[in-house]
Parts: sequence; C-alpha cells; structure tokens
Amino acid sequence: MVLINKAINEVTVKLVYYGPGLCGKTTNLEKIYGNPKVENKGKMISMSTETDRTLFFDFMPMELGTVGGQKIRVQIYTVPGQVFYDATRKLVLRGADGVVFVADSQSSMRESNIDSLENLKANLRVNRIDPDKVALVFQYNKRDLPDVDSVETMDGYLQPGKAPVVEAAAINGTGVTATLRAAVTRILENLKNNVDVSLSAEAPLAPPDMTARAGIPASAPTSTRLAEGTNPPFVQPPAPQPVEEDPFGAIAVAVEEAAQAEDLFASAAALAPLSAPAEGPALEAILESARRLREALERALEATREHERLIADKLRR
Repeated sequence: MVLINKAINEVTVKLVYYGPGLCGKTTNLEKIYGNPKVENKGKMISMSTETDRTLFFDFMPMELGTVGGQKIRVQIYTVPGQVFYDATRKLVLRGADGVVFVADSQSSMRESNIDSLENLKANLRVNRIDPDKVALVFQYNKRDLPDVDSVETMDGYLQPGKAPVVEAAAINGTGVTATLRAAVTRILENLKNNVDVSLSAEAPLAPPDMTARAGIPASAPTSTRLAEGTNPPFVQPPAPQPVEEDPFGAIAVAVEEAAQAEDLFASAAALAPLSAPAEGPALEAILESARRLREALERALEATREHERLIADKLRR
C-alpha cells in the first residue's frame, strides 16, 4: 500500500523478495545494502528464525527522481521461505506494492519453485492483493551453478507472462541491481497509471445443498469412506494399560477421615467446652468424637507404616 507523506513530500512503497528457502533472497538484500551507490538508506533490521531470516531496510533511490513532485522511499523486505513460516510470509506481504520472486535455477528445485509461487499467489489474495496486477518481477538466481534449468524451461513451468525476468547470480552480485531497478520501475508505473491492485470483496458463499445425504461426502478420500452395504471392519481395542497404584492414596484417605473426625470433635467441643461444666449427652458426644478421631489417626498411622515398608522394598530392589 503506497503511503504518501505530504509534510515531507515523500511517497513510500513496499517491495517484498519472495521465494523458496535458501534461494538467495537474503543475499539479494545484503548485496543491495552493501552497494556503495545505494545512499540515504536506513538501518538493516534482521528478525532471525531457526533456519531463515527476515530482513528489512529502506532507502531513497535518488536516480529515479520524483513522482508528482514527491520523493520516493522504497521499503525492502525478505520473507522466510520454509513452509512452516507461512504466517510470517502472510504478514510481511501485507500492503506490498511489488514482489520479486527469486527462483532457484537448479533442476532439483523445480517443485520448490512451483510450490512457492503458488503460495505467493494464495497469500497475496489473502491480503486482498491481485496477483495479476501487483508489480511482479522474476529473478532466476544461481545461474552460475552447474545443473541449472534453461531460461526457456523455467519460463515453461513458472509462466511469468508479461512480468520481467532477470537472470542472476546474487552471490556474485550479478543481476541484483537489475532486478531491483525492474521491480521499482514496475511499482512506479502502477503508481503513475493509478492501477488499483486491491481485490474486491470475496463473493458470498453459496447456500448449502440441503438435498445432499448426511455423512462423509463421496469426494472424501477412500481411506475415510466405507463401501455402501458393508460393515465397518472390527478393530481390536487396545489392551488396557496397567495403572500404577498411587503409593500415597490410602494415606490421603486416612488423613481425610482423620480430618473429618477432628472436625466433629471440634464442633462437639464448641458446643460443650471442656473448661465449662458439662454432663450427660454433651459429654457422651465429646467422648464419641474423641474415639472416632483416635481410630482415624490409628488407621492413618498404620497405612503410613505399610507404605513406608513398600517404598523401602522398592528401593532395595
């Protein structure tokens, strides 16, 4: 999303480098940042993950001049390429005005390139950005390595269409500046031509088919469906696992009983304090509570001794 700051006559655009893991996105940014001709640049910020990094910095390409009297500031981001960082990629793509898709030219990376490109298009749509209108540039990186696909082969499976394609060997700096220049130029063309890259709201969901039979749909994988007229196969339930006895369970029960007896004793004592004259039924209630308390404490003591013996036996083994 283009940001216009009228106070300082500045337009800020966002460019994201996208592609599979270890395809050279970070190398591109490091080469751009280290280029002595790139002036008026901010500090490079690195957000490290376990296996990849997301980098960011901004700069003002003075050679591009102005647009409508506004100076141009470019914010450049990379995204982690690993599959499990998809949430981060979605977040970084938010508000992007242009994308550089960095493809690994090695033949072994063909499937990874295709998957990453499909992921890019899906995440652009999630962010309401039209993949067909956003400023997109393809960089075929690692052309200096052996066993790389030809440009024609990569065009065949990536289908860049009218998007510019730049051959590069980012580790040597080859093609890095050309890729950046092509991407920024496409962004500015969209800006000058007032191209709206945002997607309209999604169409409303169709009403559910109430005539469909309940149950697992026929389109579900065969492993999740049963043929009609057949009974489900018998599955032997797992054998119950032995439950280890809690060595302190009986003690807890005995202590709980003792606590209950103690409460009864306390309530009886509250009704007839020993320091006050008491006789008849009151004394009998106190005596009964005292007996119950003694019995509960004896059971708890006996259980404690038994479990102490069991634990000592286990330690001796």
